Amino acid sequence: MDLTQAREKIEDIDKQMAKLFEMRMECSKEIALYKKENNIPIYDATREKTLIEKNRSYIKNDMFKEYYLEFFRGLLDISKKYQEKLKNN
Repeated sequence: MDLTQAREKIEDIDKQMAKLFEMRMECSKEIALYKKENNIPIYDATREKTLIEKNRSYIKNDMFKEYYLEFFRGLLDISKKYQEKLKNN
């Protein structure tokens, strides 16, 4: 694979990731609305720890695990920020 092919492949993957991100954020919205209606805090440390460990297990290449955890923690932070915004409106 040459540089152009590798970049095209990454662009395709990025498109897929963008669609999945939007889907995830829609689900996050539903969770925020439920939490708002039921007066449940956005942050749940136990749930977050469980999610991190479960998602960490999806990565089979040990060289990528630390990077994926950074990526996933960022995603959780974005989701919490979005849920807080929805809950406070």
